[in-house]
Amino acid sequence: MTERNLSDLEVYQHLTRTAEELEALAARAATLVGDTALKTAAQTVRGMATAVYEHSLSQPGDGGH
Repeated sequence: MTERNLSDLEVYQHLTRTAEELEALAARAATLVGDTALKTAAQTVRGMATAVYEHSLSQPGDGGH
C-alpha cells in the first residue's frame, strides 16, 4: 500500500464534502432524532474544516502542510 500525504487544502476539501453529505442526509432523515444527529455531526465536521483552513492561513510559506 502506498502512503499518500494530504495537504491541508485537501483535508479541508474532504471535510467540507463530508459535512455537505451529512447535511444532505439530514434532509432525508425519517425522525427528528436522526435529523438532529446528522446536523450536529455536519456542524462538528464543518468546524474541523474551518479550523484546518484557519490554521493553514496562519502558516505563511508553509505550503499548506
